[in-house]
Amino acid sequence: MPSILAFDVGLRRTGVAIAFGGTDMAVTKDTIHHKDMAVLTVEIQALCSHYQVKTMVLGLPLLASGDEGSQVVIVRSLAKNLEKLGFEVLFIDERYTTARNVQYDGDAASACQILSTYLERKKNLTQP
Repeated sequence: MPSILAFDVGLRRTGVAIAFGGTDMAVTKDTIHHKDMAVLTVEIQALCSHYQVKTMVLGLPLLASGDEGSQVVIVRSLAKNLEKLGFEVLFIDERYTTARNVQYDGDAASACQILSTYLERKKNLTQP
């Protein structure tokens, strides 16, 4: 089972988490600080190369109503760019994944929650 990365995409900071192949446990990685989506794309490519990842999960920042707002447009655009580079990109509704009362890196903690949600859903789908 290959490793999988998850990202909580922001305009200047993007949280990162990984679940190493064969595990269902998400762990945080250092948050990526970037000036634009082009820089973020390069950073994500480097992480995917380093960890030999082909599939990633992006948090989809829907509005409380479930509608798509302006931030979703940015995330979907990033996803299209990553798909053009050969990556499989999946989405998880991130409305309820914002890390609160976190002593350290809230962006990475949110990415970890996004990945944990994905792994739990995947596990539930594969169980009889």
